[in-house]
Amino acid sequence: MIEVRNIVVEFSGKTILKNISLDISKGLHLLLGRNGSGKTTLLKTISALVKPTQGFVKVYGKDIHKLSRKEIAKLVGYVWQNPYAGFVEASVEDEIRFSSRVLGVDLNMDIVEMLVPRHIIDRDPFTLSGGEAKRVSIASVLAIDQLVWLLDEPFDYLDSEGVEAVVNVVKYGLERGKTIVIASTNTGFIELIKPDSVIIIDSGIIVYRGVLKNLSEDMLKRFGIPSKGMLCG
Repeated sequence: MIEVRNIVVEFSGKTILKNISLDISKGLHLLLGRNGSGKTTLLKTISALVKPTQGFVKVYGKDIHKLSRKEIAKLVGYVWQNPYAGFVEASVEDEIRFSSRVLGVDLNMDIVEMLVPRHIIDRDPFTLSGGEAKRVSIASVLAIDQLVWLLDEPFDYLDSEGVEAVVNVVKYGLERGKTIVIASTNTGFIELIKPDSVIIIDSGIIVYRGVLKNLSEDMLKRFGIPSKGMLCG
């Protein structure tokens, strides 16, 4: 359960998030918005990578911005849009095990095995293709098995096999009671994940919150979100 209350985020005099309040329950939630709408900033605020100017975020009753970095990392997994942004180790295996060593927790190897091909395990993560790096990035975060998963554009760079792997991990998480938020600029994969709710953010404001069947093509067009005709109601 995520509770977002009256969140305002400002950078260099510009307001990025404008008094956002949201309750996000267990299940899968799709956060849609055009580039620059505030999606990434909202996810980073929920994961305490960005400190709000005003308001608070509680995750399972805990004020996320009052926890230590280790406490946050055990509770919330944030997957960067750029897969290379979070890499710190010289091999894929060490990268995947990094958080486990730092946090003193066991890895969920089911998640690792679903995402990471065996033949890249000894590679330098910075030499991987975009799709390979994306799979390693997701595995290295989610293998900690947090209660909350925040995925920023998780299908970027992926081929069909990679998309299937990520979808399977999302389904696996849902079966085990996770709260999952996927941020995206489009709805091209919406039938694969079938979210429980859809949230649209535009210019730092939540402009829609509801179920998929009530989301229209006209609404997506109004807020600059490509749908590719994927909505079926």
